[in-house]
Amino acid sequence: MTTANNSPLVSIGVPVYNGERFLRQALDSLLGQTYQHLEVVVCDNASTDKTEAICREYALKDPRVRYHRNATNIGVTPNFRRVLELSSGEYFMWASADDRKPPTIVHTCLEALQRDSGAVMAYGPVLLRVQEQEELLEISNEMHMTELDVRARVRAFTLGLTSQGIVYGLYRREAITKAVFPTCYGQEYLLCLQMCLLGALAYVRAPMVIYRLRKPTTPPYNPMYAEVPITVMNLLRLGGFRRRKCWTVLLMGCYYLSRMPGVSVAQRMQAIASHIVSFDQRYRRRLTKELVFLLFLPVSYIGAFVWSIARRWCVSGRVARKVQALLLRA
Repeated sequence: MTTANNSPLVSIGVPVYNGERFLRQALDSLLGQTYQHLEVVVCDNASTDKTEAICREYALKDPRVRYHRNATNIGVTPNFRRVLELSSGEYFMWASADDRKPPTIVHTCLEALQRDSGAVMAYGPVLLRVQEQEELLEISNEMHMTELDVRARVRAFTLGLTSQGIVYGLYRREAITKAVFPTCYGQEYLLCLQMCLLGALAYVRAPMVIYRLRKPTTPPYNPMYAEVPITVMNLLRLGGFRRRKCWTVLLMGCYYLSRMPGVSVAQRMQAIASHIVSFDQRYRRRLTKELVFLLFLPVSYIGAFVWSIARRWCVSGRVARKVQALLLRA
């Protein structure tokens, strides 16, 4: 399937850092799309491997590839924003340097957006390729978000999302450029939540990305994280997004929805209310657990400090390891 010259330009942004292992496969899957009127904008975040050489090779042999290299590593989120800034298409999608796109997905998503003028984004199922597993796992991510009521869209998104791979869908440029790019936990979640406020999200049944996972995963899938039991040892361990990711997504979701330009105050307030009620309905138990972890945080800091001191001497180190073993059994 080919496209005429007057077809809308689709930009595909590829933020990459040291992606030499799978980059060729990713670029081949983008350039092999049945929809041909596209540009592939690669933004290299100051890679130290062969990423630059691979990108320059592809840019030389295919004029649709545009390569940009940052002088220094600007971070993951700024680089995702940078590929959008460097692109010029009427429609835009991100692609990861270690994932692949099925060959018809750009055309399929574009058709969905052209059929529904009120849709700001089109997305489909996610296929998971787990390391050392041959079979691909499919996450449908199907949610009914074509309603005109913003409350219904936000509710459907919050209660139904199973994979944050939804972020690799196709966006109308005029919509995605209005979004605020989060720098906290749940970045993909918060970005797509803002899309729910701006308009409908069209669903296509064709898989949109083959997403590479480094660790095995099993259902039920969840956009937050695997639940961790409240044990003495888990309470004593420092750091980790499990301590605050749900609360971060809940509160920052309200913040980003309140800042959305071009949307009435009434709609923003409706979206925030729907987000709070739906999020509490789905994640109430996790929110309660996170409160316990957060309240115990000062004790975990003291425990980590005592542990670092105890390990300096043989006798105290042996005592500390025995205490740790007892806590692990607890």
